[in-house]
Amino acid sequence: MKITLEMVLTKFFAEFDNTKLLTSISDTQMQHALQGIQLLPRHMHNLSVDYLYVTDQFYYSDKIQKTLASQLSDTKNSNSQNIDASIIVLCENIPDNNDSCPNIIFIQTKLELAEGFNALQKVYAEFIEWGRQLDFAIFRNADFQEFIDISEEMIACPILIYDPALKLLAYSRMYPGLDDRIFQTAIANGYLDLETVKYFEKDKIFAQMDHTGSAVGEPDSFRMHADFARAINIRNELAVYCILLYTSKHSRSYINQLYQIFCNSIEHLLEKQHSDFLKNRSVTDYFLMDLLDNPDTPAAQIRERIYYNDLDYEGNYIVICLHSDIKQKPSENYFIQLLRNNMINCRIFAYHDGIVILYHLPKFREMDYRDYLRDQLHHILKDFSDRSITLYFSKPFTNIGQFAEAYQQAENLYRMKLPVSDDIYCFYEDHWLQNLIHTTPQTDKTFSFCEPCLLQMLHADTKKSRQQLEILYAYLRCDRKLTDVANKLGMHRNNVIYHVKRIEEDFHLNLDDPDVRLRLLMSFEVLKFSNIP
Repeated sequence: MKITLEMVLTKFFAEFDNTKLLTSISDTQMQHALQGIQLLPRHMHNLSVDYLYVTDQFYYSDKIQKTLASQLSDTKNSNSQNIDASIIVLCENIPDNNDSCPNIIFIQTKLELAEGFNALQKVYAEFIEWGRQLDFAIFRNADFQEFIDISEEMIACPILIYDPALKLLAYSRMYPGLDDRIFQTAIANGYLDLETVKYFEKDKIFAQMDHTGSAVGEPDSFRMHADFARAINIRNELAVYCILLYTSKHSRSYINQLYQIFCNSIEHLLEKQHSDFLKNRSVTDYFLMDLLDNPDTPAAQIRERIYYNDLDYEGNYIVICLHSDIKQKPSENYFIQLLRNNMINCRIFAYHDGIVILYHLPKFREMDYRDYLRDQLHHILKDFSDRSITLYFSKPFTNIGQFAEAYQQAENLYRMKLPVSDDIYCFYEDHWLQNLIHTTPQTDKTFSFCEPCLLQMLHADTKKSRQQLEILYAYLRCDRKLTDVANKLGMHRNNVIYHVKRIEEDFHLNLDDPDVRLRLLMSFEVLKFSNIP
């Protein structure tokens, strides 16, 4: 970690406010990296620009100055001609004339030399320890919250970290009462609102900051204080955004140095993780995995967060859970990439011990989706017939809010451990009722699951009862759309209305009640799987 003279002095003055700086230091010297703090030696033949020297002597003759300049010019450091050795003079009596020693910093202090020297070394050691903790956190694959916790006392400014799916990953917990709309909204909701995201994600917003820190061209009324913002990219793949809300009394250059150290640590962590579980995941995959981790996410929140994903909230979707004997990470990554190359419009990612595929069904293929998917996937998977691949399909669903539920359907089908024949496709709609029926004693199971009115029509076995069954089934499957029912059955719409009313009257059914319709549809499915004609 690069520790500069500015970092050391800023923290030193903050902790020892009875000291002050009497001479100015150039920006170049303030930004130069230090390797340590030492007492000024008696023989100054080996002075280095990379160290901060401490002494209690404030007078240097011209001869010593020339010797010092000569030693600095001979060093191998390419910047030695422009950077003086930094020397701290700790004294109570300020000399009348200090023009002869421009590279000396005078500090007026009540501290003795030893105390001042120890204080400077302590400040330097704190930065070294901070860098060590950040490095160790990278080594352990720590979460973002731990990086903020490690950095809060050093940076002393609130920080927000969030991903492009708007999920709040971590925030400073030392500032619960911070009077800032962005900070409080993010903590309360767990994500940034769209107005804030648009503010920070505008074109070149991260590159174009003026010296106050505010976005160029933004009205001052939007932010109550200036911010630092940084987008961290890993191999051109957007990973996270870091925002530091600048509330510190320290100089911006000092805070910026600490913030860059913090962001660099986050970037190194992501680069380390990028080789495994972040390697093949896009912004939308993060969003979908978050929905699986948080299945109770409200629909309104999903609608807002999906704004920045290449997904539509409404659509004809189905979830496929793929399980196989491909367990090695490199092989799994290759397999996922192959699927992505052949299933362009799908979201595909590894999750837990399987591969999840969000498939967007074309219009008008909802009814025959089984045959359609078999045909589409056969050509992709035919070369992997020896890898024990099995696909588990959820029911089709119509919005992303049902994604977690559909995933559970497919995974529950996998957990049933159904015997798999030559067919590698397992559809939820084909197996859940079948499993339910098979777990019931064979005797009278049809009567246990079916609505009595359907059994009455079935046992009557007349032309009228068979027609009633056909009309009722079409009426339910077409979601009571009379025109669709008429077209499907080749009847006039008025005839459909007449027969439906007769069925309601004859069997005392209230087809306006969704629970009644659900029981009837389930009964039809039971009859189908029971092989009753």
